Amino acid sequence: MPNVGGGEILVIIATFAVMVLIVAAAYALIVLLARALHGSASEGPRDPAMDALRTRLAKGEIDEPEFERLRTVLHGH
Repeated sequence: MPNVGGGEILVIIATFAVMVLIVAAAYALIVLLARALHGSASEGPRDPAMDALRTRLAKGEIDEPEFERLRTVLHGH
């Protein structure tokens, strides 16, 4: 086994730390790009009509049966 001095060990540790940071940054970038392009899996695509309908329900402009009726009309079911 070669004789490794203290300075060389620090260079090895620093190199390893930089590599870990690069991999972590690449992973974070991939995740952010995937979410930006496809949205969150739990959210799905935004539906402005449903957002407006939910807002009307929350404001008390319509009641739950009317909300369900309009939701059915919007989704075509």
